[in-house]
Amino acid sequence: MTARTIWIGLPAYNEEATIPALFPRFREVFPEKVMPYRIVLYNDGCTDRTVERVREWQNELNVEIIGKPVNMGLGQGLRCLIAHAAEHGVGDDVLFIMDCDDTHHPGQFAAMLAALDRGHDVVIASRYRRGSRIAGVAPYRQLLSLGAATLFKLLHWCRGVRDYTCGFRGYRVALLQRARAHYGERLIEERGFACMVELLLKLNRLGARLCEIPLDLRYDLKQSASKMDAAGNTLRLLRKLVAWRVRCLE
Repeated sequence: MTARTIWIGLPAYNEEATIPALFPRFREVFPEKVMPYRIVLYNDGCTDRTVERVREWQNELNVEIIGKPVNMGLGQGLRCLIAHAAEHGVGDDVLFIMDCDDTHHPGQFAAMLAALDRGHDVVIASRYRRGSRIAGVAPYRQLLSLGAATLFKLLHWCRGVRDYTCGFRGYRVALLQRARAHYGERLIEERGFACMVELLLKLNRLGARLCEIPLDLRYDLKQSASKMDAAGNTLRLLRKLVAWRVRCLE
């Protein structure tokens, strides 16, 4: 029986400063390539030396680079990473999507894999579970996120989910293959931050079994400037959630 492959999808836009810190963590998690894995960096039109920095690791880690020469937004990156794993992987494989700014730690893969092995289809590293740690995030942003999460649950309840927006997730590739067959090009239509919620809601409508583990969020380790307008993105997302509530995500 062929061992499953662990796919790690990294949407990246100008993360040159974080690669030297993040990639040694992958080497710690996958020592001597004992588990089949593939790190896939999605180049979202980087204008710095992100791609060059990643190529420096190709002799030490199983790394490949895909993407576009122009910035297309997180939605396009997520769409391409899912398509890549679904087309090149098999149903037993797992795809992790995580931020490329060193705020998410590959050391959490083991707990996420354990959750998937208990029969779940999607596991979310959640800010709202007992045992989570959030370092370096301003209190107003934490309060904004918590308030938004409460509204998300009221508008679109997903069993087992409290954190609808965190991008650190693990997916069974079999589920992603089924979702692409069902939705086609409509699986991810949002360009920006809302794509994470859109994907979750569509997978939920397909009957995906969802769960969470506590997130270790290390914003204090972030080397690059934040590229997200938290308040503006949250307000835009709430408007979309109301629209999605009216227009069913079939």
